[in-house]
Amino acid sequence: MAVVVVLDIDDVVREQQSLTIEVRSDDDRVAAAMAVLRPALLALRAPGADGEPVGAAFVSSPIPVPGAYLLVIDFGPLPAEQILAVPELLAGHLRGAGVRDAVVSVARHDPIDAIEEYGPSARAYLRGPLGPPFTDTPGPRPGAIPSPRPGGGVARPSAPAPLPLLDVALDWWHAERRPGDETSVIVLGVRVPVTAETARPVAAAVLSTLPTATTLTLLAGDLTDRLVAATVGSEFHNAVPAASLTAAPPHGDPAGLVERMRRLRDLLRRHAGALVWAGVDIEPDNRRVLLPQWSQRTPADGTRVTRRPGVELLADELVPDAMWYQVLSAGHLDRLGGLPSGAVPLPGGRAELTVGEPEQWLPGHPDAHAVRDRARDLLTGCLVDEKQAFALSTARMRRALGQDD
Repeated sequence: MAVVVVLDIDDVVREQQSLTIEVRSDDDRVAAAMAVLRPALLALRAPGADGEPVGAAFVSSPIPVPGAYLLVIDFGPLPAEQILAVPELLAGHLRGAGVRDAVVSVARHDPIDAIEEYGPSARAYLRGPLGPPFTDTPGPRPGAIPSPRPGGGVARPSAPAPLPLLDVALDWWHAERRPGDETSVIVLGVRVPVTAETARPVAAAVLSTLPTATTLTLLAGDLTDRLVAATVGSEFHNAVPAASLTAAPPHGDPAGLVERMRRLRDLLRRHAGALVWAGVDIEPDNRRVLLPQWSQRTPADGTRVTRRPGVELLADELVPDAMWYQVLSAGHLDRLGGLPSGAVPLPGGRAELTVGEPEQWLPGHPDAHAVRDRARDLLTGCLVDEKQAFALSTARMRRALGQDD
């Protein structure tokens, strides 16, 4: 039993200024050791170009995953000799804390090429209520770092879920996965196996640890012919919660895509009270499956479209684009002057808007352009260009900072 530093870590450190270090151990004392590693790394100093001391650009809080902790470090301007001494510094702190069995290594980023080749897929985008400082509604704040359980689990945090959308995403993920599916979570590009029982506590622990700009993805499926992915993220200390839910059936199964679009609609309808906006659309592939944000895609047929910006900070008033199904809240209805044609009221001041049938939105369908244009006409008051989105976002930021004139 010993604290071991994997030998090739030096080669990796020499090649790049930032990396994710993994400390794998079942020793309960690792939690205490990891708590003092971050300040020790932040304390590293070296003379800068102007003679003033410089340090690491970024050191994350320890991120608990089953059987291990991840630590993200951007060494910034630190010289090579100090960077190369970091692995032994970590090992020394572990030994000093009484840890007798641990492996320190560079966390390997798993390729997701097979995932990205899926397509097309049904995808839902979800936006939760804005939190402080963009609203006066109190929001959860990150708590203490959860500790790994003996045997590789992660202790469930006593605080509320770090993101209101986590439970919505898990509701869908559990409903869609199948017995025997390979299940895992991707954190900072590192794929970690989880079970159905540990998925929530692991996700909650990660989202509580990195609250400033956090994203994780839960995966299920064989990852070669069927995919279920739930990506949850937030920015500004959980003030801008977002999620995306992706379902890719076996290739060449348009009926499967339609069925998954309907199931995503049913999920959003069931959880509408927790959302300020949500939509269900078709994506041509899964290149952005690890992102919770919507972003405009170039149509496969090369059709020119008006450039639409992301409106995460304005999700309670604006929509990113037309989609087959959308949940709208009071801010959208105000901008639209009431319920748009065909919209149906939902509890809590929400409404749902469905345009056409899901199969009409599939790539190559003769009605695809017509239904999208119809949806854009109905939502004109909630669609803006990049210049307008920038101006409105800036105004909201200024109000949040108390700089509004």
